[in-house]
Amino acid sequence: MRLLLFVLIVLGGAAQASASLIEVPLKIDLRHLQGVVAQALDLDAEGRGELVADTCNRVELAEPVLGSGEDALDLSLAVSVHSGAMAFGRCTGPRPIDARFHVRLSPGVDAAGHAVKFEPVGAEIRRADGSAGLLARAASQLADRLIVPRLAAIEIDVSESLLAIDELVMEFLPATAERPSPLAERARLSTVNMAEDGLIAALTLGLHAAPEAQARPEAPLDEAELAEWQRIEDELDGFLTSIIMHLAAGLDLRDLQLDLLGVLIDSRYRIAEALADDTEGDPVEALFLQAWEALRPVFARLDELDVGEDVDLHLAAFLAAGDALTAVQALGPEYGLEVSRDGLRRLARMLLAEKTPLSFTPLPLDIDPELQRLLGLDGVPERSPLASRRHWLDWLIAPAHADNGSPGEALRGLVPRLAYLDDYLDLVARLLAAEIESHLGENSRLNEPQRRLFDPLVRATAWKESCWRHYVGQTDEPQVIRSSVGAVGIMQIMGRVWRGVYDVERLERDVSYNVAAGIEILEHYLVDYAIRRGEHEQPGGMDNLVRATYAAYNGGPSHLTRYRRDETAASLRAIDREFWNHYQQIKAEQWPDVASCYAVGQ
Repeated sequence: MRLLLFVLIVLGGAAQASASLIEVPLKIDLRHLQGVVAQALDLDAEGRGELVADTCNRVELAEPVLGSGEDALDLSLAVSVHSGAMAFGRCTGPRPIDARFHVRLSPGVDAAGHAVKFEPVGAEIRRADGSAGLLARAASQLADRLIVPRLAAIEIDVSESLLAIDELVMEFLPATAERPSPLAERARLSTVNMAEDGLIAALTLGLHAAPEAQARPEAPLDEAELAEWQRIEDELDGFLTSIIMHLAAGLDLRDLQLDLLGVLIDSRYRIAEALADDTEGDPVEALFLQAWEALRPVFARLDELDVGEDVDLHLAAFLAAGDALTAVQALGPEYGLEVSRDGLRRLARMLLAEKTPLSFTPLPLDIDPELQRLLGLDGVPERSPLASRRHWLDWLIAPAHADNGSPGEALRGLVPRLAYLDDYLDLVARLLAAEIESHLGENSRLNEPQRRLFDPLVRATAWKESCWRHYVGQTDEPQVIRSSVGAVGIMQIMGRVWRGVYDVERLERDVSYNVAAGIEILEHYLVDYAIRRGEHEQPGGMDNLVRATYAAYNGGPSHLTRYRRDETAASLRAIDREFWNHYQQIKAEQWPDVASCYAVGQ
C-alpha cells in the first residue's frame, strides 16, 4: 500500500511567532496514518499480511486498528505467531499462538526537522481474555523482532512539500522583495503532538520583510493597472473554476459537492463586482483570500473525499500551500502578497499536476457539460424553431391571436412604453407563465406546496431585477438592459457567473432563453440550498424559502441567510424588503405593483 500523507494547515492555529516567523500547525490525518502503517507492515487491501523470519518462524497479521491516544498512536493487530526450529527436515515447536499485538507509537521529529518519525513503546502480546499466557514470551520476542523494526522505520517526509510551498510563496511575494533562502533551510517541524483524529506538527517558517511593499496604492487605478488586475482577476476566476471542478468531480457526497460549487459561484459574483469597481485599488489579494476562507470549511470535511491513488500528495501540498499564503498575509502589509498569474498556476499544479492548463485565460464561454452535470443544471433545452417574427404592434393590437407565435419572439427588441404598458406587461406575464409551466412539467424537483411558492417567486424576482424589461432606451434603438456588474435581461443573469452553464450571447439576444435560465437558477437555489439547508425550519416557515432563494439569486449562495442575519448591510435589507413586497403583491393579485417601476400617471 502506498505511503499516504494528508497535510492540512489549520489556519485558525496559525500565529505570528516574531517579526519574521510564522508558526503553522500541520495536521496528519489518522486515516492516512493507517495507510502509512499498512504499507510499513506490507498489509494488503484487506489488512492482512505475513512477516517471515525463516521457514519455521513467521507472524501472520490481520485486523489492524489504529487510534489516537493521549500522547501516542495506539496500534493493535490480530497475530498468529508460528515459532519453532528445523529438525529432520521439518519445523517443530508449539502450536501457533493466536492473540493480539499491542504497541504504542510515540511521534517525534527527525534531526533535520523535515520528517515525522515514531518510536514503538510497550509492545506486548495479549490473548483474547487479556492474559499473557505461558508461551507469550517467545511469541512476543518473535513479534518484536519482526514487527517493531518496521514501525520504527516509518518516516513521513515533508521536505518535498516544503520546497513546493517555498516556490509558491516566492511567486506571491513582490518581485522587489528580498529572496530568502529555500524553505527547506528556513523551516523546521519543531514539535508534534496528538490530536483527536491524527497528529499536529508545528512548522516554523521564516520570512524576510519587503519594505518596498509597505505602500499600497490608494489612488484610483490608471488604465494600465486596471487592465493588468482585470487580467489577473480572470486568471483567478479560471483557477478557481479548474480546481473546484476537479475536487467536486471526485466527490460522492452531494452535500459536500454543492457546498464546494457554491464557493465557485460566490467567487464569480465577487469577481464580477470587483471588475465593475475601478476605485477599489488592487482587489485580487482580497478576492483570493475570501475564496480560500470560504473553501476552508469544505476542506475540513475532505476526509469524505474519494480521491484516486495519485491525488493524495498533490492535495496535501495544495491545501498546505494555500493556507501558508494566508499565514504570510497575516504577518502584515510589510511582507506583501501579490497574487500573480504564475503563482496561481504554480498553486494549481500542486493539485492538478500535468492537467494544469498553460493559462487560465482567456475565459472559455462555451457551454461545459461537466460543469452543468456537477451543478445539476441541464441548461435550457433547445426549443422548436422560433416562429417568423411579427411586428410587436401586431401582438399588442390583436392579443387574442397570440397563440399564433411566441411571446418571447414578440418581445425581441420591444421597449416598454406607457402608451401600451398593460399590453406589454401582459405579454411578459404570458411568457413567464409559459416558461414556468414548461420547466415544472419537464424536470422540476418541487412538491406541490413548493410549486405554489415558485410561480410568484419567479415573477417577483423578474420584477425586482428588471421591472419585467429586457430592453431599454429608444424604441428604434433598443438596448439590452444591463446592470453595473454585467447582469443582463429580464432575469438579470450575469454571464460571467454562469458561463459554462448557459450560452452567454443567447442570454442577451433571446428573451425566452433568459427567462428559462433564470427559472432554472431559482429552482437550483431553492432546492439545493434553501431547502437542503433547512431554511423553512427557521422561524417564518415556508416563507423563508422564498426569501432565502431570492437572496441567493441576488448575491450568490453565501447570501442565502442574509434576510435573517442581524449584521446584514442596510442596503441589502432594503433590496430584500422590496423583493418581499413584490412577492406578496404578485402572490395576492397575480400582478405586480406597476407604480413601483413606471410613472403610470404621466
